[in-house]
Amino acid sequence: MKFWNAMGAAAAAIGLSLVAAGQGTTPSTCTTAPTSVTALNIERAVPLANVLTTITPNANPAALAAIAGGALEIREQLVYNPAAGIVTSTVFLVPTGSPLPSPSGTVNGANTVTITIATIAKVAASCALVPSLQFTGSVSGSTPSSMGFLWGGSLVGTSYALSLGYTTDTTPKINNVDETIAGVVTLYTAGASGILTVPPPPPPPGGGGTGPTIVVKFANGSIAPNNSTTQAPFSPFLLDASGSSSAGGALTFQWSTTTNTPVQFQTATSAITLLQFPAAGDYGIKLTVTDASGASATFSITITYTGRPQ
Repeated sequence: MKFWNAMGAAAAAIGLSLVAAGQGTTPSTCTTAPTSVTALNIERAVPLANVLTTITPNANPAALAAIAGGALEIREQLVYNPAAGIVTSTVFLVPTGSPLPSPSGTVNGANTVTITIATIAKVAASCALVPSLQFTGSVSGSTPSSMGFLWGGSLVGTSYALSLGYTTDTTPKINNVDETIAGVVTLYTAGASGILTVPPPPPPPGGGGTGPTIVVKFANGSIAPNNSTTQAPFSPFLLDASGSSSAGGALTFQWSTTTNTPVQFQTATSAITLLQFPAAGDYGIKLTVTDASGASATFSITITYTGRPQ
C-alpha cells in the first residue's frame, strides 16, 4: 500500500477547507521568542495519507485494511522532557472517533505500533510570522512492535526533527505539526491536542524591582519554571540557580525539601546543587535566595523521580 499518492490532493483540500472556514488569516504572533520549552505533551490523529514515505512498512495487513476502511485511526503522542532533553513518540491505533487526547490507559502493548525516542540537541523558537518551535537531534531509542521494526531496522542514529506552530492564547492551540525521521518518514498534521507551555518573556532591564530574581536551570540549560513539576529519569539530579540576580547585592542560597521523604543535597547553601533521591516518587524542592540587603525570594518545584538507573 502506498501512503504518498494522495498527498497533493490532501494538501489542496486542507488549504481550500481553511480558506472556506475563514481560517486562512495569519494568527497573532509573539513579540519575544521563548528561551526554552517547559512542557510539551500532545496527541494527534494522523491520516494515512499524511504518513509520507517511499519505504514499505512492516505493518499488519489487517490493521492497514482497517485504517484504510475507516475502522481504525493512527494516533501519535509526542512528549518532551526538558530535564532529560528527549522527545518520545508513541504511535498507536484506536477505533476511529475515540476521544482526543486519549484517556489514561488507552495506550498498551496490543495497540502500540512503535515507540521512538529522540535526544534533542537544540530547541529553536521564533516569533517570525507566527509563534513556532523546532526540536532537532537524533534518534537514541527505537522500539519494535510485535511485528518487528516498522521500517525494517533500528532507527538509532537517524537525524530527527519536530516542528510546530502555536497560538498566543492563554491555552495555546497547536498547529502545523511536522515530524521527520530523515530519509525514512515524515508525518504531518494540521493540529494536535494537549499541553504546551513556555516561560514568560523576561522583564526589561532596569525595571527597578526589589529583591532577588531567581532563575533555576536544569543540566541541559533549559529553565525550570517556578511552581512546576518535572520528571527526573536519573539520580543525582542537577539544579542550577547561578543565573539568579538582585540589585540588593550578593546572594545567599538555601535549598530544602518540602516533603516528608528526605532528599540529600550535595550542598544546600550554594547556587548549584545535586539532588540524590532515595527512591522513586514525588519530591518537593524549595530554594530561598536572600540578597545583601536582606530581601529574599523563594522558588519551588516538584520533581518526580522515576527510579530508573542511568
